[in-house]
Amino acid sequence: MKRWLIAVAGLSLMTNFALAQTNDVPPGHWAYQAIEELVQAGIIEGYPDGTFRPNRTLTRAEFAQAIARAYRNIDERIRTLSNRVEEIARQVSARPGGEQPQPANIDELRRQVQELQQAVNELKQLQSAVQTLQRLGQTFQQELASLGVDVDTLKKDFAALQSRVEALEKKRERVTIGGDVTFGGYATHSIDKFQALTWNGDTLNPTGKFLQSIDAVHELGLTVSGQINEDVFGSATLILGNYLNYRRNAPAPQSDAVIWEAYVKAPIDLFGTRIDVTVGRFPVSLTPFTLRRPTWDYYLNFPRYNDYQYRVDGGALNFNFGTVRLNLWAAKTNTYNAVAGTAPRIAFGNHKGFVNNPDQFAGARVEFDAIRGEDTNLTIGATYFAAGTGGNINFAGQNINRIDVFGGDIKAKFRGFTVGVEYAQNNGVRDSDSVVDKENWALDANVSYAFSENLSLTAGYREVRPNFVAPGYWGRIGFAVNPADLRGPYAQVRYRFSDDLSVQAAGSFLEGTGRLPAGAGGYQTNDDLVHVVAGVDYKLTDRWNLSFNYEGAFWRPRSAAFGSPTTNPIWNYFTLGVGYNLGENATLNVLYQIIDADAKGVAALGAPNPGKNRGGVAATTLSIKF
Repeated sequence: MKRWLIAVAGLSLMTNFALAQTNDVPPGHWAYQAIEELVQAGIIEGYPDGTFRPNRTLTRAEFAQAIARAYRNIDERIRTLSNRVEEIARQVSARPGGEQPQPANIDELRRQVQELQQAVNELKQLQSAVQTLQRLGQTFQQELASLGVDVDTLKKDFAALQSRVEALEKKRERVTIGGDVTFGGYATHSIDKFQALTWNGDTLNPTGKFLQSIDAVHELGLTVSGQINEDVFGSATLILGNYLNYRRNAPAPQSDAVIWEAYVKAPIDLFGTRIDVTVGRFPVSLTPFTLRRPTWDYYLNFPRYNDYQYRVDGGALNFNFGTVRLNLWAAKTNTYNAVAGTAPRIAFGNHKGFVNNPDQFAGARVEFDAIRGEDTNLTIGATYFAAGTGGNINFAGQNINRIDVFGGDIKAKFRGFTVGVEYAQNNGVRDSDSVVDKENWALDANVSYAFSENLSLTAGYREVRPNFVAPGYWGRIGFAVNPADLRGPYAQVRYRFSDDLSVQAAGSFLEGTGRLPAGAGGYQTNDDLVHVVAGVDYKLTDRWNLSFNYEGAFWRPRSAAFGSPTTNPIWNYFTLGVGYNLGENATLNVLYQIIDADAKGVAALGAPNPGKNRGGVAATTLSIKF
């Protein structure tokens, strides 16, 4: 009897605690900040009684009432604003036959333009408010339902309001024309007449001085994009300049005209299913181990080329079934009409070498949202594509004419943790037979946790087998892009002391996989490497930004793959960066790096000299957008 009473009492306490957790929202909950955003935007005046109390614990029912009030407010504003914008648009739009309406005077025209600009600004504010209410509505679904609010209808109304906002923005500006101009200067010099390898893999002239080794590059980009009609979107970017030829190591970089992008997106209806079709030269990028373009330049900051996306010619079909998304594509990596010949194609490789550039490929990717939520979600992805090599080539001692890539990945978020897992493998195929299907996979598993807005930690494990080559980008160690035949754990920590000062540090503790004989160049398990990266970013003023970064690779090779050395080579990179804000849409960046490496007699590590390798790199980039 006594045990029974204790059990009942304990159950009662647990029930009361659960109800308290269900009915109350603590002050630190993100919903308080969301309501505050709506208050500051003038959407609502506060909580249900008209007050704003961020330090008092509120019930979920109170939040539901505030959400309903905010929704009605936004709906009324959108309707009023829609009528006002449509009236302004009628005043400034063309009449039949192309005749333009003539305002009574310049002041009237100026007033109409100002009203239109104010309306668009208000639309942008309301668009943000709609997104905030969507998050709140998803979190407080049960409370809204208990108040008699149809949550599904509420979501549809949110979507309708969002579509109305987008439609009004399209009315204002159907086609946009923009561009950028970027100038870059790159110089290298030797230290003590030694050679060195830069992050870009370039060898420094051992007798070079600043004024003997300078490259000046420039580029003009023009982009035209917009809605051709309500359903069809188009975009095209033309590049004029010599930067691409400079990155292709042309003997004397010459200016050239390149069509960087030119594509059209349009929906079609197939048996009642909407399919989004993309045709033309368009960007593609998937996951680090399957399809992601490596960074071309670690020194000059040309923003267009830092998006990790390849540009391909072909077509893609996108299906969206709610929780399931499917992408199918077929494309060819044509050369651009460039002075230097071939443009950077999709390249399969790792830091030990590359397979000849494939010229066409086709594949599919599917993503499934197993769990959807603000604080908890789970997405599962799978990728397959095949790429032709344009003929028989040698890969891992076999002649192949196709490479197949398979990949699977998981992304999850729960209780403040973010988890990521990716596995991929590639098979070398000759005709229809897989002839390279061993030691050809890669795995990365990591978990991150944000202790606060200022402190986050990531830990993981990565293993890349020696025969794994893919057109992906999973990092670099010094000048070695996409390290392979290595495995081991890694960690990264980021801490922000203030809005002006932040630091980050990362370390990898690797060893050889031991899956290939040392005589064939395979790293063995007694070949160790510690890779360290650390950096500090400091905002000196509103215009000046400073950064200092260090990268070190500490080798301990002991196998015959390196000649069985007893020394420990080391690579050091010290980089100072300065950024200056020239105002809206204009930036200036200056960088200087000292390279101090010592191979200590181990020529197999790929440095120009088996001994000391020293040099300096200076780079500056001026970028202006218009």
